Amino acid sequence: MAKKKLVIMGIDHGNGYFKGYSNKVKQLVLPSGFLTKENSLREDSTGEGEPVHYNEFESILYPGERYVWGNEVNTAKGKFLSTYTTEDRYTQKYYKLLSQFGLASLIKEEEGSFDVMLVTGCPSRQKGTIREQELIELFKDRHVVLMNDKEKTIDVKECKVLPQPLGSILDLYIDEAGNVNRHDIGTSYIGIVDIGLGTTDCDGIDSLKAVPEDRHTIQVGVHEIYQRLADYVNAINPDAYATPKTVEVQFNNDVYRASKRLVIPIKEAKDRIVRETAEYLINELQIRWQNRSKFDMIFLTGGGAQLMEPWFKEFVQDIHVLPDHQISNARGFFKFGLLLAKEYEVEEIAETNLLLTTKG
Repeated sequence: MAKKKLVIMGIDHGNGYFKGYSNKVKQLVLPSGFLTKENSLREDSTGEGEPVHYNEFESILYPGERYVWGNEVNTAKGKFLSTYTTEDRYTQKYYKLLSQFGLASLIKEEEGSFDVMLVTGCPSRQKGTIREQELIELFKDRHVVLMNDKEKTIDVKECKVLPQPLGSILDLYIDEAGNVNRHDIGTSYIGIVDIGLGTTDCDGIDSLKAVPEDRHTIQVGVHEIYQRLADYVNAINPDAYATPKTVEVQFNNDVYRASKRLVIPIKEAKDRIVRETAEYLINELQIRWQNRSKFDMIFLTGGGAQLMEPWFKEFVQDIHVLPDHQISNARGFFKFGLLLAKEYEVEEIAETNLLLTTKG
């Protein structure tokens, strides 16, 4: 009998991007969606230009269904299958599949069986509710995934769910060896705003403990900006067929290019929509956090942090925008997993072939 070495993982499965961190793969940031294998067409069907590289997956949950996932799925011509949703999110097929693909991708070995200690997060308002239990049930299980025709059996032994923004605090507090890095974080009262694609989470963390009265989830995130801008483009010219996804890809430009012939200026509308969204979030936060002076520190994080920074700086002049705000939650979850693993004893498992084939 021999003990398997735990794979420690932190996963932040956001509406816009899947972020993962493990002691096998240090950083994984990929779109929160994928394509069917049949729809994974190259941008240039003539065979010219740079090839598109995806990883190919199949889950034992849906045998015979092949999917591809990689950076390029955001801009591919195939139909993008998004995991973006809010209601019953953790029971949706695509969310389950992408979570499994993420687990497999956070293990460097091409094949084998692996025991996992996982820490992940949920929106602040879902903590302690049935949604948290659904998330645990999704992950805490044995998952069999084909990744590039190599089989990985992943047994999630433990799944700990934290309020989403707490990951960024833990990223500051703990180093990558699992030791306390900043003692001041552990004794401070911290306000944190996590702006994601679908929601904005606000939390008060006092000495690393969440304060329920400070907790708030606002059902507005960066997706609303992309949606409103897409609506604006389509109102100017219905033949543009803009979507939030196509707007996101071109968001840093001052014009929206539906084609080489159809170009629509968007700078003025984009600036207005971003400002209005930021002002709405700040107004909601003012209602929830009526006394902000109680906080020793206030942090801004999440995928929308950089976009919203100018307005939040006016709201709270000394707000700190966290470095690596895209990956900080997942990395903080991973670091907390290191602490948990020190106290967790993995049951002894015989070194036998535990793989289950998904092939007929």
